Amino acid sequence: MFMFECKYDTCFIWIGLKQSVLNCRVDMIVDQMVNAGLVDEVQKIFIPDANYTKGIRWSIGVPEMDRYLRKQKNIDEDDGSKKMLLQSSIANIKLNTRLFICHQLHKIQRLINEKIWLVHHIIATDIFKGDRNKVVHEGWMNTMPG
Repeated sequence: MFMFECKYDTCFIWIGLKQSVLNCRVDMIVDQMVNAGLVDEVQKIFIPDANYTKGIRWSIGVPEMDRYLRKQKNIDEDDGSKKMLLQSSIANIKLNTRLFICHQLHKIQRLINEKIWLVHHIIATDIFKGDRNKVVHEGWMNTMPG
């Protein structure tokens, strides 16, 4: 029997977004990660025969970059196929991140429905519709009680 709640005082807060807004946020964050050097970071730890099921290589973006990193050295710098491979890897990162979010949502629902845990659900869709950090911060601060 799962005794976590019996052992600890708990307060679970689930901050949810409308799926379309969440998908836009995922796209934006992945693009920011790519612009901040994701490809170079993954390239530094790339090992062709590595196990992508554990450790740092299991991180979001690493398995998705495999095909690009294997082929990019053999493709001419000006070749459009190199760009297409990279765009495909980025699209896969976004897709897999969305799938991960769906798995997390199922886990939250399981805690609520099967374990009967009390989870406070805050719907923050309106806050995260904007792209600017200031708008998000002000909206978040206005949503918080007291």
